Amino acid sequence: MAYASGVRVSSLAGLVGAAVGGYIGYTQAANVSELTPIAGALILGGVGLVAGSAGAFLLKSLMQFLIYLIMFGVLIYVFQGPIEQLTGINPVNATVSLMEDIGLPVKSIRKAIE
Repeated sequence: MAYASGVRVSSLAGLVGAAVGGYIGYTQAANVSELTPIAGALILGGVGLVAGSAGAFLLKSLMQFLIYLIMFGVLIYVFQGPIEQLTGINPVNATVSLMEDIGLPVKSIRKAIE
């Protein structure tokens, strides 16, 4: 159900992509290839429709995933004491160590924790 809520946004982005692609295809078809302006508009308009709607859907999904990561991080930070008692590992220190191993610049976070 969460994915169905962004159908209008995705459709609007697809229509905008189709309009932009159609305009570019219509104006540049003769310059770039031997296509007629209508054929160029239809081809690039279709590409714009698919790219625009897919991009909006993926961006919406990515933002939902990011929000869940933030909520999960807040829960871990708030309950780090009980988690450390249960597992013997501080989840905040473990996460910062993992981020350092990956190569992310988190030295200021490490200084703030210690």
